[in-house]
Amino acid sequence: MSATSRHLRRYPVPTGQECHDFSQWVLPVRGDLQFEVSGHGGRLDPLQGAFVAAGEIHALEGRGENCCLIIDCPPGSLDDDTLEHLRRIPWLALPGHARHLLQHVQDPRHTAGHDPLPLLLRWFAPAGSGARLQALCARVRQTPGADWTVARMAAEVGVSGSRLHAVFAREFDLSPLAWVGATRLRWAKQQLQGSNASISDIALRAGYSEHSALTRALRRETGLGPRQWRAQASSFGQDTP
Repeated sequence: MSATSRHLRRYPVPTGQECHDFSQWVLPVRGDLQFEVSGHGGRLDPLQGAFVAAGEIHALEGRGENCCLIIDCPPGSLDDDTLEHLRRIPWLALPGHARHLLQHVQDPRHTAGHDPLPLLLRWFAPAGSGARLQALCARVRQTPGADWTVARMAAEVGVSGSRLHAVFAREFDLSPLAWVGATRLRWAKQQLQGSNASISDIALRAGYSEHSALTRALRRETGLGPRQWRAQASSFGQDTP
């Protein structure tokens, strides 16, 4: 492999553990997927992708209709600082620009001849233009149940509340609190599928005021309540050889 390559993949069944000698970007186009890299589990969706460094063991399980853009990077295409940074924080908060690109990725008129790596580095490299915002997103992901007010988030980035709103609107096409809400729901879904914790406990740890608040958020997105969603997630793939 001498240059970045990209391809669309769908995951109707779990991949099992994989490992390869090149780095890889996993960018969901649609769907909801469970992902594990180096023993750390999380969820991918059109708001969150992942980076896999060369040699890292990873596995992916799709749920229902899904599709990801996979970008493979050969050795030497990323500098050591960027590799170490992405290895430490593999979860990628996908900006609106990236999501727009992904929505058109199947149309060669939009993507032919364009190397996506410079754009990815602009968004996710440690010195990239989105570095401070990505650092904030990482802190919210790590502690979704904390009191993430606009004022607190703005202080973390070092801007005013109105400026934070403008930055989130420009980068994510979402308000700061809408992004926090999506992050909390993603974390709760991961816990519903990957743990035996009670729904009430998951709701509180995710930052919801009560069980019913999680139920409302999950129904808005999936049409299912937490018990139904957990049962469906647990049974997915059991009959797959």
